[in-house]
Amino acid sequence: MVASIGGGVDNTVASRVYDTFTSGILFMAIEFDCPQCGHHYRLKDELAGKTAACKTCRAKIVIPQPIAVPHRPAMDVEAAAGALLADAPETKSDAAKQTIDVECNYCGHKWTEPIARAGKNTLCPNIECRQRIKIPEPKDEGQYDWRQARTRGPSLAKQNLEKLEGVQDAADVTLVSGQALKEADVFEEELEPRPLREKLLFILVPLALLAGLVWGIRSYLVSRTEERQDRLLKEAFEEFAAASEQVPKAEAPLGLAILHIAQGEHALRHDHKDALREAMTQFHKAQMVLQSASPSPARQTLFLQLATHVLALGGTEEQARAQTRIRWTPDVGIKTRPNERLYTVYDELRVLLNLVQSATDPDFRTLFARQLTRELAQRDRAEIAVELIPLALFSPAERIEARALVALELYHLHPNSEIPAQIAAELMRNPNDLPPSRSPSAQALLLVLKIDKAPEFLSRPGSGAVLEPTRLAFVAVQLLEGKTADALALAVRPGRIEEQLRALVLCAEWLPDPRAALDAAAAIIAAQKGRKDVALPATLVARLSQIAAQADLFDIAQQFAEALPDASAQEWVRGEAIRCRLARAPTEKGDPAWMETADDIKQFRAGQAWARFWIARHNARLSGQAKDEMKAVVLWPAPVLAFGKAGIALGLQDRDK
Repeated sequence: MVASIGGGVDNTVASRVYDTFTSGILFMAIEFDCPQCGHHYRLKDELAGKTAACKTCRAKIVIPQPIAVPHRPAMDVEAAAGALLADAPETKSDAAKQTIDVECNYCGHKWTEPIARAGKNTLCPNIECRQRIKIPEPKDEGQYDWRQARTRGPSLAKQNLEKLEGVQDAADVTLVSGQALKEADVFEEELEPRPLREKLLFILVPLALLAGLVWGIRSYLVSRTEERQDRLLKEAFEEFAAASEQVPKAEAPLGLAILHIAQGEHALRHDHKDALREAMTQFHKAQMVLQSASPSPARQTLFLQLATHVLALGGTEEQARAQTRIRWTPDVGIKTRPNERLYTVYDELRVLLNLVQSATDPDFRTLFARQLTRELAQRDRAEIAVELIPLALFSPAERIEARALVALELYHLHPNSEIPAQIAAELMRNPNDLPPSRSPSAQALLLVLKIDKAPEFLSRPGSGAVLEPTRLAFVAVQLLEGKTADALALAVRPGRIEEQLRALVLCAEWLPDPRAALDAAAAIIAAQKGRKDVALPATLVARLSQIAAQADLFDIAQQFAEALPDASAQEWVRGEAIRCRLARAPTEKGDPAWMETADDIKQFRAGQAWARFWIARHNARLSGQAKDEMKAVVLWPAPVLAFGKAGIALGLQDRDK
């Protein structure tokens, strides 16, 4: 019906007829725009009044009520069509009423414009003018055609229409507070749930940004700290170099060796190729300086310190490939470039042990071998101790005994190790190669392992005095068998004082509580006080003092230090005792008053520098405040101040590590 009516009339008329026809029908539909982003929705009637999340902006919105057009009685279609046709304007209109007279305000040119363009801008048709003017509004309202839009704006501009009664406008919907939504319990339904991937991104992206910020700040602070540490070490070298000509000649190389070892340790911790090269260079310099130094307990201690740091050069295969560490032993399967040198811990240690062999006394070589064996065993490198120590640290005539010495130390550390039994089997193949006077460790190894048909080339101790090899061999056996009282009684049997002290040092090293052995040694040394015909072995006395300090027996350590006749040795032993004391009390702040220093630079002692170095390092590690520690160190006399700065640099690094 509508189609037939609209076939011969204007489309506007047909539309009005259709609207009139359908006015009796009640339309129920929900159409609205999101108040936040404007996204348009058309939803079912049953969703009215519920709360949902916009699928575009995710804002919480309340779905409005459906738009309902009020019911009006339907009229006859034919009558409606006739009524509309009757209202239609004449097809022929007066042209004068459909135009507007326009006059240019600039040139006075006159022309006419269609009335539909009233209120709009146009250009003057005069070629010489072409000014923009506004078409005036018609004064007679009757000139408008009902089929033309009466608006001053664009033809398709949105109109403000009258709001129908009973219809809810989307613009009237307002946001409510989160608390009100919670109380109304309207979060039961969402049009579109948020994907898990989107939720994860909301969490991970801020975390990644935060982690990047933290990493950047940390890198900056670490860089600043490393620069400060490098500057302190550089100043330490410069200050000691400036004062080295005024310090006693015997003390200068010892102080320089301390700084080289500290610089090498600091560089090695940076874990990159250039740092490894710098560390090895500093260790080589320390080695050359110690080679030129005079024999002393200080020199022996620094040799052992240097050996321990050489062991720190060893790393895993991955670290060796990255050139942040070197390999432990030579590997014939590794290909190298022409003229390329392959550095290994084995080779570096061999060079150092050869130097120690030629520059130290037999007592120190024995102590050095036992301590180095313990260090290697802790790093699961016992095979290097068995092979390298006898070869590089002892002469050919001493190597069989040296292998037994290493085997005994390994047995004391790990009774279930297979290495001691293997070395004992080697000794049994050539028992005639064992000289009785120089093989106490070999005899003790065969006896403690209870090797079948093992020769006893040293007679068991009777009553009274005993010979040196017998004392050492059977003290070792009794200690390993748990006969502590028998071992101590045998160690103090009458004999030369150095023989008694060697046995007591072994007891002090192997006993869980060294107090009894240290008391016995202190009594023997005190009995020799004032005797000019007795020379105390400085190496053994210094080792006893070190063991006492490690056991927190500082009064006894001080007694051993005072027994040494040389003032420089006394200062060094005191300084080493302070280092051990700080190691036993990691949370106790070091006191510089523990080691007094002389204001006169000519009274400088390496032991004073050694003690102050460790005090500054220990306190810097505890506080982490370079400025605060420098306020205390700057008051120290030169050149001890240089070692305080080096200690602060290492202490700050200790804290970071």
